[in-house]
Amino acid sequence: MKIFSAIYVALLLALTVAVMFEPAKWATTIPEVLSLALLAAWSVWALLKKQELRLSAALIPLAGVILLACLQLGFNTTVYQWPTRLSLFYWSGNFAIFFCGLQFLADPSFRDRYLRFLTYFGFGVALLSTIQALTSQGKVYWFFTTKYTPEPVFGPFLYRNQYAAFMELLLPVAIYFAITSRKRRFVFLAIAAVMYGSVIFCASRAGFLLCTVELAAVPLIAFRRHGGFSRAQLINGGLALIALLLWLAIPAGPDVLIRKFGSADPYTIRREFNASSLRMIQARPVLGFGLGNWPTAYPGFATFDDGLFANQAHNDWAQWAVEGGIPLFILMLGLGLWGARAGFRTGWGFGIPIVFVHCFSDYPIQRPGVAVLFFLILAAQANAGRLTRSGSRESR
Repeated sequence: MKIFSAIYVALLLALTVAVMFEPAKWATTIPEVLSLALLAAWSVWALLKKQELRLSAALIPLAGVILLACLQLGFNTTVYQWPTRLSLFYWSGNFAIFFCGLQFLADPSFRDRYLRFLTYFGFGVALLSTIQALTSQGKVYWFFTTKYTPEPVFGPFLYRNQYAAFMELLLPVAIYFAITSRKRRFVFLAIAAVMYGSVIFCASRAGFLLCTVELAAVPLIAFRRHGGFSRAQLINGGLALIALLLWLAIPAGPDVLIRKFGSADPYTIRREFNASSLRMIQARPVLGFGLGNWPTAYPGFATFDDGLFANQAHNDWAQWAVEGGIPLFILMLGLGLWGARAGFRTGWGFGIPIVFVHCFSDYPIQRPGVAVLFFLILAAQANAGRLTRSGSRESR
């Protein structure tokens, strides 16, 4: 069952990422249905085989989000039920991925191999995205036009900040293996260079800053966990820096990113969204306007109109408080603090707290393509450091 689940989730991740550009509802519904199907399979398997299932404290806030959505629907406190139903489905899928990941990522050696697979997958996405952005005239896979064509798109990711969040989750894994691996150190150094360079090229300001923090923080965490660096590791670190500079200078030039940092007001529009969100929170602090209903409620609190549809608050923390009131904010804060503690402990999971920070300026995990990876790594974190039967803790 564990091997089947690992392959199943790997294919699910690949499918979900591959159709990120598709606006039709099936592109998000199918991954959610497949996630829930795997959860049901694990429940039946455990019942028939009388197997004990692994649990984690992080299941509590995830279950709390689902319960809150059910309460909003049951007591009709949501201003529009359809978005709340969709959000209930989305968070149920996230719960399923996390729960199933807890089961099949329990073994440390298997978890290590699976994380390596995710790193290779991320490398493929980064390489494809960079080459496509340079050569496709804004078409996804050099064939599919989007509303952004001919502007560059990055693989199947239409939104640069969600692409950056995807790399934020995997870059720490690549860096960690580059430091701790013996046989494939240079492979992971190259992967980290390509990932970091692709974030530069996609011109996400938050993504660039947060990935740069990862480049500095993950080696320090590894240093603390493994008791220092050898001469070979220091040399490899220098070579990694050279590789990063070459990648930035040749295929992934930072011109667009530099221009964006030079804009007069980089926080324009987001500032107005945040101000409106604060008034929305004050209006309904207990149960909010209903999950998924920030766009529905926003026009009644808007302070300006630029003629465009405001689909998100561009601040997930504010949006969670608007849609689910203070209870949802507390649930997500609890999950965020738990994920931060685990991320600082493992090193390779440092992308989890980084993405939670990214949530202050955008909505990085509101698409299944990023959410599946996010909750999969969160599940790997939950298993790392558990007490073994001998009473000792796992090393990673």
